Amino acid sequence: MTKLRLLCLVPLTACGVDTNNVDIEVAPQVISSIDGTLDIRATATADTDPVGDQDINITVAYTDRNGTAHDVAPVSGKTDHTGVFETAINGLIWDGSGTVTAALAKGNADAVATFAVLDRSPPKAVILPPASNQVRLGTDVTIQVHVTDEIGISQVWFESNGQQGRQRSSVVASGSSDSMLSFDFAVPDNVTVGSMITLYALAADLSGNEAAAVPVVVTVTQ
Repeated sequence: MTKLRLLCLVPLTACGVDTNNVDIEVAPQVISSIDGTLDIRATATADTDPVGDQDINITVAYTDRNGTAHDVAPVSGKTDHTGVFETAINGLIWDGSGTVTAALAKGNADAVATFAVLDRSPPKAVILPPASNQVRLGTDVTIQVHVTDEIGISQVWFESNGQQGRQRSSVVASGSSDSMLSFDFAVPDNVTVGSMITLYALAADLSGNEAAAVPVVVTVTQ
């Protein structure tokens, strides 16, 4: 567990005690987007002695790697008898970075720690099947694949596999976080009526995470 400890010494009088230090620790300093949780520990002291019952405000500034700022609700609380206030921030799911500030409610003593979020969340891909899950002999079929990702899609691969053999294609996406992509495959006119064709799709996001759609099985009709 990586910890960052910063002190800002500014005179502050509260509850009759000269509480002049606030100390902040965050862990882990590098977060997986799958977990998205940052633990925060703030400590108030008078010189080197811990001070309890001190009001502390926690604020977070968080921006993803696309430059979009994401609001994080501030947290407030009081230090315990050891001078410590602990809390956790959830929902940090976008690849990016941020700062956490712990400030004493009375006065201007504060401390800042930084964190980073790495995108470990795979994209989502859904194959939209043809009507009644059926395709006709000798036709060209267009299948749509819906893909989403909180950062952006980089590429989607599509494959049909059945009695007619295997057909593959891919599309390089624009980086959109929500896209509907079209893929075509041909149903030969010499395959058996009633045979099955399985449709597959695989999506990759801009961080290199990959995820497969649930395969769809369609039936060849006359």
